[in-house]
Amino acid sequence: MLVERLEEFFSRAEEARERDYFYVSEVAKCPRQIYYAVKGFPRPPLDGQSARRLAVGDDVHRRIVGALFSMGVAVAAEVPIPPNPLFHGRADVIASLGGETFVVEIKSVHPYQFDQTTTKPKRDHYLQLQLYLHYLDIPRGIILMENKANQALREFMVDRDEETVRRVIADFTDLHRLIFREGKLPPVPDKSEWEYDQCRYCPFVEFCVRDQTRAELLEREIATPPAAGAAPLPADHPADGGEAGKREKTTAESDPKGLFLFDL
Repeated sequence: MLVERLEEFFSRAEEARERDYFYVSEVAKCPRQIYYAVKGFPRPPLDGQSARRLAVGDDVHRRIVGALFSMGVAVAAEVPIPPNPLFHGRADVIASLGGETFVVEIKSVHPYQFDQTTTKPKRDHYLQLQLYLHYLDIPRGIILMENKANQALREFMVDRDEETVRRVIADFTDLHRLIFREGKLPPVPDKSEWEYDQCRYCPFVEFCVRDQTRAELLEREIATPPAAGAAPLPADHPADGGEAGKREKTTAESDPKGLFLFDL
């Protein structure tokens, strides 16, 4: 009786709005997912369990930030990076330890990820911190992780790596041009650097499958042009986005698992 009502209480619609910049938290995300996000494509509603899981992360941040201030370690919290053409973001904490200033990024992680992350930080956490160090001009930072299951803590000291920052900024400068100046959908990415298959959890899988299918159909049509005198494509041809394309999208929505999403 209460479970159903609580699930309904916590569930919520996901905001979809267009923007012309990236978030620092998107630095390791699939460029196609970023495209659909900045263009304001609709997201599925957030179910109650997912919403509660996010709330746990917020609680971890508040608890640790409060402790750092009480200890006299935190200097500032939720510090925005200076205005720039690419990224918006806020560093969790600026801390002072032994006379040195650090950016502290607080991450609550799944127990499996916590157990697997022992010798170096997760790639997305590392890249986020590198951007904060760069834009706030601070030489070193700390990634502070808490295990969601048992509240165990682990930390990684990270030096600013300008070569990594230059590469990230160059990649996102190219992505910014592709999306906002040329109005193009990014190509299917190289997934070799992914720490997990982002397609499995992407809220925009249906749009990506649809667009990739249309692109492949169009490529085949270009590669094999119709013979002289052949009739033009019908209006409902999937390459033209007609009724067949709509039927194709319906199939993707009804059975996305049958479309080999991980081989996009």
